[in-house]
Amino acid sequence: MFLARDKNNDLYLFDKLPVKGNECWWAETGVDGTYLKLDKALYPEITWESDPVPADLILK
Repeated sequence: MFLARDKNNDLYLFDKLPVKGNECWWAETGVDGTYLKLDKALYPEITWESDPVPADLILK
């Protein structure tokens, strides 16, 4: 999984490495369920200029 932030500051969790567009990151399949919008206050160190950050999802 990967975390990436769009140009408008929205933060997303993707199931596969996303591709950077002009204003947003997008999943190759482009289908709902390949990404999840997160609270934009999370992970302020991830910016539009950052590469996608690898992430693990751990259920407790």
